[in-house]
Amino acid sequence: MNTTYFLNCTAGNLFGTKKDPAIPEKYYIGLSLTKPNVNGTNVTEPSESAGYRRVELTSLSEPSSGVVTNQYSINFEESTSAWGTIAYFVIFDSEAVGSGNLLMYGDLTTARTVEAATIMTIKEGYLTLSAQNPS
Repeated sequence: MNTTYFLNCTAGNLFGTKKDPAIPEKYYIGLSLTKPNVNGTNVTEPSESAGYRRVELTSLSEPSSGVVTNQYSINFEESTSAWGTIAYFVIFDSEAVGSGNLLMYGDLTTARTVEAATIMTIKEGYLTLSAQNPS
């Protein structure tokens, strides 16, 4: 799902009606325990003190029918303590946890309880992103 912020940013830049802020040049994937809202609120990321970090998306495919996927597995840092039950992915325009604009989000296929010494992985081809929201 795309947030209202990202849809407005994309449309404004695409059609030249509002180019500030610019479309981000880098995107970072994170994880959330709570379901985000389309207005960009209600994101609960694990704590950095538990080893959590967002990951830069560097290996997305070329679009096919408006959809891009991850060409390689996306591996998060190993947890140093429990993160809780992760049910959602989030895409931000900032690497720093707790900052930036939420651009996109979605459900994980299966929610995962992350305990200490766990590496969360999104397998190759499992992340699908589109500039169009499902109807």
